Amino acid sequence: MKKALYFILVMFMSVIIISCKGSDIKKQSNEKQEDKFNSKIATQTVKNYLEAISKGDINTAKKLSVEKMRDKSLEFISPDINISGYSLEDFNELKESLVIKAKVSRVSNVDSRANLDTYNIKVIKEDTDEYKISDINVITEKEAFYEDGEIRIRNKDSVKTNLLIDKSGIPQYGFSKNDKGNMIKISVPKTNFGTIAFSFSGDRIAITTYDKDSFVSIVKLDDSLMVQGEGSSEQTDGEGGGNKDSNKVKVREIPVGKEILSLDILKDTMIKNLCFSLDEKYFMTQYEVRNKATGVRVYNVDKGDLLDIDLEKEFPIEEFNVTFYSFVKDGMIFDVSAKESKDREKEGRWKIEFKDMKLIKM
Repeated sequence: MKKALYFILVMFMSVIIISCKGSDIKKQSNEKQEDKFNSKIATQTVKNYLEAISKGDINTAKKLSVEKMRDKSLEFISPDINISGYSLEDFNELKESLVIKAKVSRVSNVDSRANLDTYNIKVIKEDTDEYKISDINVITEKEAFYEDGEIRIRNKDSVKTNLLIDKSGIPQYGFSKNDKGNMIKISVPKTNFGTIAFSFSGDRIAITTYDKDSFVSIVKLDDSLMVQGEGSSEQTDGEGGGNKDSNKVKVREIPVGKEILSLDILKDTMIKNLCFSLDEKYFMTQYEVRNKATGVRVYNVDKGDLLDIDLEKEFPIEEFNVTFYSFVKDGMIFDVSAKESKDREKEGRWKIEFKDMKLIKM
């Protein structure tokens, strides 16, 4: 009897010891897991940082940066050429840090200028377990700008620029997407070049022109012409004497824009912002209707059609302001504000899910 009791006691003590050891091992494993660098948190930190920069939120950008980077963050917030969108392209995970390469599209809100930049952003985990931006290196891949009646383009740090498109490359006539059957051709407004924006691959650039109305288009680029093409030149007729300047003939430069897709003509509007989706299948136009409000149109890049979801029907311009927020992997996020209190129920942040073409309030 005593032997049996002793055996039961020994077994009971063994179970307790094993359980305690197992608990300690599990606790140690959890502690190690918590100490390990979390790339998901680091990636979200980069997203939050770029969102803050794009919205001009200086305080948030500073909070997400290490101390030495806080003043440098101000350099990325420009009053006249803002981040319209970004795409995270590459991830290099080191032992105690993560370096993310992001393509960033910048759009000017005062003139026809656009940049496509590569940001190499390093994230570290501080002793306080907070994830912070510790270093940023920026390379300008392409820039486009207005000069002497045309849009010119430059690759990286090249001194040479190329003609991208001039007004002769803009169609004379087009259709408004309000004309569902494409029944009425109207003159394309092209007194001035307006807002322009690169796709993240740099293979396309959105071009707008305007007078009273606005025209929106997408131009495909031929990079081989940027390498091979020659700039505009001048030839002189005749030999010796006289006023040679009067005999100079300007040879027309070959544009590097090889194909233009006409998207839309918007009546009584100004285009304020442009952005391609992350996979470049969709394209967003933020516009302002004179004396009314702001709205958003989203197009299929391949076909040039508007999405089946009609934002102007869901949120009439007379009642709501609709403002683009950002593209995400599977859709587009935008904000809605009502002009009158009776329409407050529709206010807030919304998302278009591209896969099912559904409209969701977030």
